[in-house]
Amino acid sequence: MLNDPRLSRNNVRVHRRDNYEKRPVLSATVHPDLKRTLVAMSKRTGMSVSQVTDEVLYTGLIEMQEMDEL
Repeated sequence: MLNDPRLSRNNVRVHRRDNYEKRPVLSATVHPDLKRTLVAMSKRTGMSVSQVTDEVLYTGLIEMQEMDEL
């Protein structure tokens, strides 16, 4: 399987907090094909599915100009 350099642990763009505080959780129903892809990316990168999902959503929103880069 090819490693995507954009999802390297060293390239994570979503800000992480050192002092974790409990935040509200967003739940969503995800199509099985998307879930399979997110889980595969998680295994390949060593990141959690949640982190991969954050990165994918963040990148997509930036590309769609729906959000400013952090």
